[in-house]
Amino acid sequence: MGVFDGKGMVIQGLRFLGPKEALCALQDGALLVDLRTDELAEMKAFRVPEAIHLPHLELPGLLSELPGNRPLLLADTSGVFTKDAAHLLLDHGFGEVACLNGGMLAWDQEGLPLVTDPEAILHGECACVMTSRKKRRPMIRSILFLCVANSARSQMGEGLARQLFPDLRLQSAGSRPSHVNPYAIEVLAEQGIDASTHTSKSVQGIDPATVDLVITLCAEEVCPLFLGKAERLHWPIPDPASDDPSLTPDNLRARFRAGRDEIRRRLEQLKAERF
Repeated sequence: MGVFDGKGMVIQGLRFLGPKEALCALQDGALLVDLRTDELAEMKAFRVPEAIHLPHLELPGLLSELPGNRPLLLADTSGVFTKDAAHLLLDHGFGEVACLNGGMLAWDQEGLPLVTDPEAILHGECACVMTSRKKRRPMIRSILFLCVANSARSQMGEGLARQLFPDLRLQSAGSRPSHVNPYAIEVLAEQGIDASTHTSKSVQGIDPATVDLVITLCAEEVCPLFLGKAERLHWPIPDPASDDPSLTPDNLRARFRAGRDEIRRRLEQLKAERF
């Protein structure tokens, strides 16, 4: 028996759940698909066990982001877009799909759990000129970490980000890929991160359409060029790898731990500011 069975009402082949029924379904394992715009989702979000944000206008190109084996509950502001989105998903083979009847408005009116950001609230005399006090920055759904060899810093960035941002798409690459440095694998394992299956990849193999944010980690070298339109951050982290014969294994571990800890610090700051 599916989590939607026996709940809500079926109209023209689509199931619509009231807010309280929807919350029960989400607590039983359904995944919320928030179809609202970036600005609205940032201002007020559903506080639920698990959600993914895919703006309705972008949904046709992002179907691969959705799990095919999970019940999906679609929600928008008032229920305007969920019907077409549900038909789209069903036409593409998604089995369990339901809609939140009344959307965020109904959810809010029922007093159900929310996450709000006062700094993101829209202000203004007219909807056509309303703005947010928060900087208008795109929502981040994917991050690409770049360094030259995709051996140490960018690999640690990807591994740490997988721990801190489990819902994002995370990639790493380099302009001259080589191999994953064993010390990078070792110091990530110290923090419960398994990078043993990571491989070194070329930036030329990254599809720009899959990247919202690029983080370059080069310090003394020339960073790889990425031609996509993604937002960019540059974090100059010294390369912990070295061919210096005077450095002992413990010296190298210390260098890698310092790089790891600095990348983690910056990622935690990014999480606090943008998520």
